[in-house]
Amino acid sequence: MLGAGVLGAISLLVLAGAGGAARPSAPLLGQIEDLAELAGAGLQQVVVTGHRFTADGDIFDAIDLRRSRTLLSFDSGAAQDRIEQLPWIQHAAVERIFPNRIEVRVTERTPFAVWRLGSRTFLIDRTGRVLGPVPQSAMPNLLRIVGEAAPGEAAALHDMLSGYPELQRQLETAERVGERRWTLHLTSGRVILLPAIGEARALAQVTKLTGTDFARIGEIDLRVPGRILVREWRGGGAQADRTVETRPTAGRI
Repeated sequence: MLGAGVLGAISLLVLAGAGGAARPSAPLLGQIEDLAELAGAGLQQVVVTGHRFTADGDIFDAIDLRRSRTLLSFDSGAAQDRIEQLPWIQHAAVERIFPNRIEVRVTERTPFAVWRLGSRTFLIDRTGRVLGPVPQSAMPNLLRIVGEAAPGEAAALHDMLSGYPELQRQLETAERVGERRWTLHLTSGRVILLPAIGEARALAQVTKLTGTDFARIGEIDLRVPGRILVREWRGGGAQADRTVETRPTAGRI
């Protein structure tokens, strides 16, 4: 009878807490939790689902059961906030299941690009949030970006390049220069210097370059509005010192 009465009282308090009602004072709460544990209503089970990249230990540390012996003292809202601070977690739902169970369902962020900063590489999501360190060879199908300011601009670059699939397939790395513009490094060794403003319009001009002379072009400089400046390769792959101006003709990169 005592156990049933205690469990009934706890269930009412848990429901009241979920509805935003004030919790008992600390001394009274401690006494109620003592009785609840004697009645078998101490926190005994935590179930976490939906995670792949986040370690179990990191989620359990964020749940932080050290100060909660029963559902009555467990703050699910605060636990949700802590879980959502973890790098990979986009959303978390924390539910108290009477009498002694907590269920946590998480949604993780989607890797979007591999960002190199100095000698270190990181996965980032589409918003530029850093998800964690990875080897340079990780996820080879993702966009590779370089530079301190690159993560915040990666999504816009990706969306722009999606209109030029052939160029996108040839892209090896995109380097953010001076927090203003991109330099594209292609798998062929060719380099494209984009302007700070009007990148899409400049790329449209590059895709029209063609002809036998195009094979000798090692660097395409689009930083000057209305002009395409090129630097040609010499034998053995070295670049000539001279820079020439050219006008695009129909064709593709």
